[in-house]
Amino acid sequence: MHKTSLPLSPFLGLALAAVIGGVSAADGPEPAAPKPAPYPTTALADYVLGCMIANGKNPDTLRKCSCSIDFIAAAIPYADYERIETLMRLQQMEGAGRNAVYKGSTWAKDAVTHFKEIQAESTLRCF
Repeated sequence: MHKTSLPLSPFLGLALAAVIGGVSAADGPEPAAPKPAPYPTTALADYVLGCMIANGKNPDTLRKCSCSIDFIAAAIPYADYERIETLMRLQQMEGAGRNAVYKGSTWAKDAVTHFKEIQAESTLRCF
């Protein structure tokens, strides 16, 4: 069963926001501001876009890839994710120059292995 959502025109979206906002304001105190995401929006978008390029560019894949990064974000603090992402980029570089330490060291391999385990778990849960 596929869920379909109709695109909202900017006017209709604004009108709905005003109606919903008006109802909630009349019903009680203003709700608390949402908590910021533990990962920056650009990191979330970068992961989702890469995931969609690898798995298909459609709304179903968008939901699955978003679920995947949400799972990863809940399991790995952003600072660790950022380090692991950097390690993985360095490991993909050609040559044995300065990046050799990132390809052969135990600590780098362990960090990437841990990330890949979390990513595999996110795939099982989300795809």
